[in-house]
Amino acid sequence: MATSSKSNEKKPVVQSELNRLSKEKSPYLLQHANNPVDWYPWCEEAFEKARNENKLIFLSAHESFENEAVAKIMNEHFVNVKETQPDVDRMYMLFVQSFSGSGGWPMSVFLTPELYRKTGFATLLKRMSELWKEQPDEMRKAGTNAIEQLREFITSRGESAKSIKLDMKTALKLYNHFDKMFDDEQGGFDGKSEPKFPTPVQLHFLLRYYYYILVDLERAYERLAIMSINEIRNRGASLGIDFKDCENEAQFLNKLKEVVTSRKQVAEKSLEMVNFTLKKIAMGGIHDHVGNGFHRYSTDRYWHVPHFEKMLYDQAQLLMSFVEAYAITKDQYFAEVARDIVTYVERDLRDPEGGFYSAEDADSYPHEGAKHKLGEVLFRSFQGAFCVWEMSEIKEILGDKNSEIFCWHYGVKPDGNVDPNKDIQGELKRKNVLIQRHTLEETAGHFNITSDQLKETLSESMKELAKYRVEKRPKPHRDDKILAAWNGLMITGLARAYDSLRDKKFLDLAEGAAKFLKEKMYILEKKVLLRSFREGPGDVEGFVDDYSYLIEGLLHLYQSSFNESYLSWAIDLQDRQNQLFYDEQSGGYYNVKEGTKDILLRLKDDHDGAEPSANSVSVSNLILLGNIANNLDYSTKAEQTLKYFAGRLNTVPYSMSAMVASLMLHIKGVKQIMVVGREQNPIVQQFIEVIQDRFIPNKTLLVAKPENELLLEKNEMVNAIVQGEFAKETDDNVPSVHICENFTCGMPISNVEELVDKLKY
Repeated sequence: MATSSKSNEKKPVVQSELNRLSKEKSPYLLQHANNPVDWYPWCEEAFEKARNENKLIFLSAHESFENEAVAKIMNEHFVNVKETQPDVDRMYMLFVQSFSGSGGWPMSVFLTPELYRKTGFATLLKRMSELWKEQPDEMRKAGTNAIEQLREFITSRGESAKSIKLDMKTALKLYNHFDKMFDDEQGGFDGKSEPKFPTPVQLHFLLRYYYYILVDLERAYERLAIMSINEIRNRGASLGIDFKDCENEAQFLNKLKEVVTSRKQVAEKSLEMVNFTLKKIAMGGIHDHVGNGFHRYSTDRYWHVPHFEKMLYDQAQLLMSFVEAYAITKDQYFAEVARDIVTYVERDLRDPEGGFYSAEDADSYPHEGAKHKLGEVLFRSFQGAFCVWEMSEIKEILGDKNSEIFCWHYGVKPDGNVDPNKDIQGELKRKNVLIQRHTLEETAGHFNITSDQLKETLSESMKELAKYRVEKRPKPHRDDKILAAWNGLMITGLARAYDSLRDKKFLDLAEGAAKFLKEKMYILEKKVLLRSFREGPGDVEGFVDDYSYLIEGLLHLYQSSFNESYLSWAIDLQDRQNQLFYDEQSGGYYNVKEGTKDILLRLKDDHDGAEPSANSVSVSNLILLGNIANNLDYSTKAEQTLKYFAGRLNTVPYSMSAMVASLMLHIKGVKQIMVVGREQNPIVQQFIEVIQDRFIPNKTLLVAKPENELLLEKNEMVNAIVQGEFAKETDDNVPSVHICENFTCGMPISNVEELVDKLKY
């Protein structure tokens, strides 16, 4: 059995000596350097101590132990290890999930000195120690058997999937799941349950499903226009419908109308669910209305009371979601929220040299001079001292008139607006978590003012509250570790934001992060990526998610800047990722390279967590990069990876939204769009902006010109077009656009109006 609880006793600890974590660089580990528990990091020294002293290892992730009585037992009977390595997290979390049916953080497990596991916590501490002394051989045997069962389970996944067909039925199954689980009152896809997570990977899938349905319908119309009714009856598979039962033209047309209407409704519902969810999230307390950006998750169904931690990976993925929603709808609200996210990340998470820090903590001191931090119990204790407000504070800061408008708009109440059931430790009594309770139109009407007057009032009020918060309240602790994987996600979000919103600052921020990673976290001579940086580069080489997320970021950055150095680096990283992590025998990517110390099993992630699975991102990268670089090996690896996970895709697609999105890309194929000409030409810029302005998830955008040495070397089709278009170099060369699919390019397009028409779907 697994446990993830904390002692109810939370009292300040006075300790004369720091534990071994004080020597670490990780901000997370340093936070526990004052614990009375004698923590070790995940290291050989800890394992050697366990072997020499014949003690069990107590492994903890995302857990704090400040109770001195519990610490005494732990120090006496166990070697206590605090870890932050994702490969370790995943391996033991998979074990917990496989043998207990559930899992989550904080995670606490017991390991033999050989790193096998037996679960338990708190009241079981002494009993576990006794069992280890009395029955060490039996416990070792149980651990060995469990690991073998898990190894067989992992191996069987790929073997059982070989005969399963890859098709769009998987996407339909996933859509039906989200349609069924959609909360049509508050948004999100957990029904009416709580807590609630933003889960951008789900939104990512739905937007692509929306797009591909409309593309299929548009192409079906094109085919219908040149086919007779008898031909359509015989080739109904082009629409996935059987028309053979239609006895006359009227029946055929009625059936066709029903099918088209039904599919359009599915597409519209996909988009509506995303738009509604994003607006509910942005209006909710999970959104830091004063300080920008988004908190980790909502403890309630209403996106109101958050866990106040802010993670870089959430900002990156939500930025992508809001930008894509804007690209489709042109709703300025989505653009405003996207800019809000960038404001937060640039101001609070950016290193002066360009990289992005990992997170800001949930807890902080409630005011200057406070002695104790507010505590945390999983899902029930919500710190947020930096973020919450009493109505009296707001009135004092804003004055009567502005505070009345502000409090009505953001649901501020004299006795606080937090449900006491969500505040069992009483930390948020009389406090308010800002949540937009009314639309701008409703608030303007209520106070009989114009929308412009309201916007000005709310803007001024936010500035005053932000100033007060920064000047009067201690900021939460910042985790200033820079991770390659999460920076890769942020580069993707910023590049996409630049494409849609045309703010050069967004591109500069993305390029700054890429420059930091290459200069500080990449060993050029070995072409090896490092995982982290804090006070210098870490000594741990990158895992598969570091490679896959960064490659994705570089692909987007290349298509935003058309700087070939990003394409070159992406290819180098992809080749290294394939060498280190790819399973040539079965397909798919392992999380860690072969020979990684202290890892009993090399896993292949398929399910999405807070971030998309690395295998899902890798499939998309391989397809797109294979198209750009004309690399058949990349395309083959993408298909083999999908086939390896086909069994899981068929049975539980709802845990693999990102993989299903990549599956759709594989099925639908890449739309390669080449703008032939130099970026300095105004017409070329118009072409680029028209293309980037549209949501085309399966596109690769290339600017083809003679100076593109790498692109011309890798892509024969681009080379041929460039040679033809630039055969006779003159000042009056007319730029053109070529749209290529299935290794066939259409006729060159030479004016913007025609391009707009061709890009409809």
